[in-house]
Amino acid sequence: MTSPVCEYPMFHVSPQQQKTRQGVATVELAIVLPAFIALVFGAIEICQRIHVKQSAVIAAYEACRVATRPISDTESVRSQCESLLAQQHVQGANIHIRNMTQGRNDLTGVATGDEIRVRLTVPWDGNTVSRYVIGDVSGSFQVQAFMLRE
Repeated sequence: MTSPVCEYPMFHVSPQQQKTRQGVATVELAIVLPAFIALVFGAIEICQRIHVKQSAVIAAYEACRVATRPISDTESVRSQCESLLAQQHVQGANIHIRNMTQGRNDLTGVATGDEIRVRLTVPWDGNTVSRYVIGDVSGSFQVQAFMLRE
């Protein structure tokens, strides 16, 4: 009985070639790793920003729903909005509640069918994980919701 013959000869790697391969791998890692880290942190930053913006949209909508009730006043709408923002850890938001029909910034004297707007201005600073990835921490964004008084 004969032993099987290997069709492919085994390659012998000399110690010098092995060191060269390790050097190439080190250079490749040095080039690719910073780009990969930037990509990961950028994705985290973008997801955080989407979360903050959606939290503000939901808070504006829910506050506007409270404002449409006949027994609601400006302070109850503001406290509802602040409560929702606090639950989602959104900080530093400015809340503007406006009766668009009468052109006033409060809900006193709002009649059925009047248009009510709740606008939130939220700064990026303090609401993002990193302040260095995207670089517009001094900016802010606005969301708003419109509804008619019941």
